[in-house]
Amino acid sequence: MILSRVSAAVCPQFSAAQLSSLPKRPSNPYIHYVSANFPLVKSKHPPNTPGKDIMKSLGQAWSTLPAGSKTIYQQKALVETKKYDKFFKTASLQLLFEAEDKKEKKYMMKKFEELGRLPKRPPISGYALFISRQKGNTKLTAPENMKLFAQKYQKLSQLEKTRLVDEVGVMKGAYENRMQQLLNP
Repeated sequence: MILSRVSAAVCPQFSAAQLSSLPKRPSNPYIHYVSANFPLVKSKHPPNTPGKDIMKSLGQAWSTLPAGSKTIYQQKALVETKKYDKFFKTASLQLLFEAEDKKEKKYMMKKFEELGRLPKRPPISGYALFISRQKGNTKLTAPENMKLFAQKYQKLSQLEKTRLVDEVGVMKGAYENRMQQLLNP
């Protein structure tokens, strides 16, 4: 994981030893279940059974597992998630500059946004802003709702569309200013 390659200078609140053991993305309860039960299930299968078949057995066993038995794995996942969130609540935003992998950088930005450490990114257009404010009909499918929203947008006057575009411009300016304040204190 890219976070394990971050230098101590970027995260002064963490020692070099802590940086080498940065938390990985938290696993979901199913992954904890598989980790705990894979050797047992594998031993019940013939020696050269493909991993795919073993995973299929584990998936079926997980889906039939009572809710009470899943609690152990849910608790493990919750503890992992809290530890991971705690790291991102205290980590330096400079991590974003150190990330070499675009996918990892995007994930870190999303995580910082979720935790309120970064402002939410503004919509990319007036149309996107309009769509984000619409309430869909629960009786319709997502594509049907999108079609209705597009029809509503087409019926807007040019003045209303211009107002949406201007509002997005203001939102983008505020976002960029806030990002500059956060990243260049």
